[in-house]
Amino acid sequence: MAAVAKQVYIEAPVEAVWAALTDPEAIMGWMGEDTQVAVDLRVGGPYQFFYGATTGRFTQIDPPRRLAYTWRQDEWPSDWPDSVVRWALEPEGAGTRLHLTHDQFPNPTERDGHDEGWDVFWLNPMQDWLEAPGG
Repeated sequence: MAAVAKQVYIEAPVEAVWAALTDPEAIMGWMGEDTQVAVDLRVGGPYQFFYGATTGRFTQIDPPRRLAYTWRQDEWPSDWPDSVVRWALEPEGAGTRLHLTHDQFPNPTERDGHDEGWDVFWLNPMQDWLEAPGG
């Protein structure tokens, strides 16, 4: 099954994009009302997003260029394995080229739902927040 692969250019420095992916206060800034964001930014450290509906553990941390973690939805049956999210950040001019890969989905339905969900619930709001005046 094909991975979800996205890339977007964000008019913000790589350090700001890194913070939007890893700093709980920044994440809450673009995620909106989710006050339950938790990030223990170390390999093996847990995180939770979307009011705890998405959880996992960090597997790679190379600031501010690479980040990877397991990904699990709270409604997934316990026998479904975690999927894997990888981020690559590249400075490009005054901004950042952000690459996302999400793979190892338990089935095509979850893959397809996440393909759309990354745009609607993550990439678009994060980009809007980072590119807003004062973002």
